[in-house]
Amino acid sequence: MNLLSIHNLSVHYIGSQGTTKAVDDVSLNLKEGELLGIVGESGCGKTTLARSITGVIAPSAKIISGEIFFQNTDILNPTNSTIAHNVKWKKISFIPQSAMNSLDPVYKIRNQMREILMVRGGFNKKQADEKSNYLFDLVGIDVKRLRDYPHQFSGGMKQRVAIAMAIALDPKIIIADEPVTALDVIVQRQILDLFDKLKKSLNLSIILVTHDISVIAYSCQKVAVMYAGEIIEMGSVKSVLEKPLHPYTMGLNNAFPDLLSKKSDYLVPIEGSPPNLLNPPIGCRFKMRCPFSQDQCNNKPEKINNSDRHVASCWRESESDQLRIRANEPSTWINNG
Repeated sequence: MNLLSIHNLSVHYIGSQGTTKAVDDVSLNLKEGELLGIVGESGCGKTTLARSITGVIAPSAKIISGEIFFQNTDILNPTNSTIAHNVKWKKISFIPQSAMNSLDPVYKIRNQMREILMVRGGFNKKQADEKSNYLFDLVGIDVKRLRDYPHQFSGGMKQRVAIAMAIALDPKIIIADEPVTALDVIVQRQILDLFDKLKKSLNLSIILVTHDISVIAYSCQKVAVMYAGEIIEMGSVKSVLEKPLHPYTMGLNNAFPDLLSKKSDYLVPIEGSPPNLLNPPIGCRFKMRCPFSQDQCNNKPEKINNSDRHVASCWRESESDQLRIRANEPSTWINNG
């Protein structure tokens, strides 16, 4: 059953230089108990998409069109504003990028936990302290640390505190934006394992936003690949990473290390940069960086709609078996082959 469904969502930033189409006609589903990864380069729109679900967007951002359904209620519809407010505060929890640095340095952690539980959750002081103890135990922190200040915690411990705060009001969905960035690889794995533990023990649905495809490979069940404001490939993690259909995903696979394969001794970057979304190109937005582009790519490929199948927005999807063989050769990507 779909807990969250996004239909044709477009979010633009209105600025002095024009309108940036940060999220352009995006659709996806999140099932109950699912861990969905959204992956792509910086500036691809993944953070804007994640923030739009909770309404925590910049003043210059505007939701132009689309629907976001939580348990069959459109939380973007003004007539559902009361329900939407409750959903965004309690049912969907957002962990922003660098959340570990957002803790108030002058207040002890217990006081910060009390603020969430008492002000937003309606707990009394005793109930808030009992819930805080439970949450710290759940995320693997000694409850005695509640009396400490943020500066007394390591980066990984701060991230655990941020997660404890995110689950304080018993949400159904957690959206985590780059939750393991700036952490060493051992701590990254611990945090990702914690998300998996919470997903199972609390029956949470999780959206994990990251630029690191290896994080997706380790932790997620389903992945949506974003490029230049659009979702260009979607499917199970196993299917998308083992047999990508879109050249961009093929390129991402070459750009991170894989100790299990006999790939080249060095990583192969995708040359060039994503297009300027103030004036995105007509047709496929990846065509200027794609080694497999052809005349047909000057036209827009079919958009990805909500689907449980492995799908891609590419004119050459039917040729993906042959393209993957060529994509594995570094020469294909260096100077665009």
